[in-house]
Amino acid sequence: MIEYPKAEPSAAESDTVIDLEVARQRFLARAADLEPNQALRGRTDAADARRLRRKKSLPLLTLPEPPVQFRIRVDLVDSTPPIWRRLSLPSSLTLDRLHAVLQAAFGWTNSHLHQFAPSADPHGHEFEGILTPFDMEEGDEGTLESELRLDQFLAKAGDTLRYVYDFGDDWEHTLTLEAVAPVESPETAVPGQTPDPSEAAVRCLDGARLGPPEDVGGIHNYDRLIAVATTPGHPAYREEIGEIAALDLWNFSDEIDLDAINRGLHRAMGAEKALDWLRVHGRDSSPLATLIAGVGEEAQRHLAGYLVAARVSEPVEIGEVEAEKATVVIRAFLRQVGDGIRLTGAGYLPPKAVSALMAELDPERQWFGEANREAQTQPLLALREVVTVLGLVRKYRGVLVPTKRGAQLRESPLGLWNYLAERLPLERSTHGHDVALLLLMLVAAGEAGTSRVVRDSLDLLSAMVGWRFEGRGRYGNGAAVYAASDTANVLDWAGSGTLLQGRSYPGGVGSAGATLLACAALAIEN
Repeated sequence: MIEYPKAEPSAAESDTVIDLEVARQRFLARAADLEPNQALRGRTDAADARRLRRKKSLPLLTLPEPPVQFRIRVDLVDSTPPIWRRLSLPSSLTLDRLHAVLQAAFGWTNSHLHQFAPSADPHGHEFEGILTPFDMEEGDEGTLESELRLDQFLAKAGDTLRYVYDFGDDWEHTLTLEAVAPVESPETAVPGQTPDPSEAAVRCLDGARLGPPEDVGGIHNYDRLIAVATTPGHPAYREEIGEIAALDLWNFSDEIDLDAINRGLHRAMGAEKALDWLRVHGRDSSPLATLIAGVGEEAQRHLAGYLVAARVSEPVEIGEVEAEKATVVIRAFLRQVGDGIRLTGAGYLPPKAVSALMAELDPERQWFGEANREAQTQPLLALREVVTVLGLVRKYRGVLVPTKRGAQLRESPLGLWNYLAERLPLERSTHGHDVALLLLMLVAAGEAGTSRVVRDSLDLLSAMVGWRFEGRGRYGNGAAVYAASDTANVLDWAGSGTLLQGRSYPGGVGSAGATLLACAALAIEN
């Protein structure tokens, strides 16, 4: 290898020859707006210099006085067709509460990190950050989202704000201000008093497409899975069938339920007050309060929202007619037992009693089969089990007899209804009791419209409180609903007044009668 001697630059050339290291340091200094001697302190590349540059304060707008009402459209970026919501919000809403609103509006579960950012600086290169409590713990610099208001970023139609949820799936939302109007009074405003602007109406006015499920891999993978699930003969169907089943995309419907979204917004906006109420009453004031107090802060906030809708702190009143319908199934069983009924040698009700009960409690003959053998009539077996667990009947020397309490309540609908409210939930195992409490909470909050809704909700909520059940389900707890079957049956019978209403379990728990009984059970619990 030949080494050539270095030529010394001429005087004319010395002004034009540039030392590459010096040039690099000058570039870094300019990128960081620093003096050259400062840039020499360990800077290795332009990215380091940019990170070390002092960031500007957030570009906050002057607050409107008084606050106003915003109409905002929120779009999930890259969704096709668009997944979007149109929201009516008070301009004074703080960003931490706006986060709760967006979670409810799109059906997220607040199980991942999130971040707000000005649209002009989405990645936080220019301005200080909008911080969550987690960011503060990590030592990031900026302003807490709870100290910032929506109207410090949006003022006129067309203004935008960026919100990202789950930095893995990267669900990016664009909030666009569409219109400004006078602030709306809350529905709970006291006549003659000036409403608190922070309590102004929060509503979803319109939207399209369901929010994606959690942990699905981002918007592009979600759209791909929908295409696979809904396209007959898709070549990737066999490969993706496991995930399609887990996400229940076979019977996929992309229609939103505005009423359900607004109920979720109501829960989200009332969660803090519910938590305050629980703190005042103490974590050990009831099994439900204890259950909620034992989970993490975000899970507490999610669960507390249901307490708002359930109105657990309010007394429950019921009339004789309502109580009569709610207790008709159990009273019919007690009347059939009478002062005692001898069981068969195998320990079952005699065929004559089975036929009589099924004729009364299943007048439309929904049960398939002869309905004259208790061993082959599962709903009747479940009824006897529940009445026994309630302490209203017992076996004595081969005879099913009423207990003293059973004999007293047999012809007292109101007395029996109150007794049921006092005894619920019926499950005695720790996991069954917890799931039954969650079921009562769902029913009392009016969120048990269908068996699928109950199953999916208990799948999520039981996972939130720390239980793990075998079976499918988005959160692995699809079988949790069966852990509360006795309580579900009592609510079902109370709502329908028949033994077999809503045979696609848990059926009638979404009815008004079931809701009233669940509210009473939780009010007594608390």
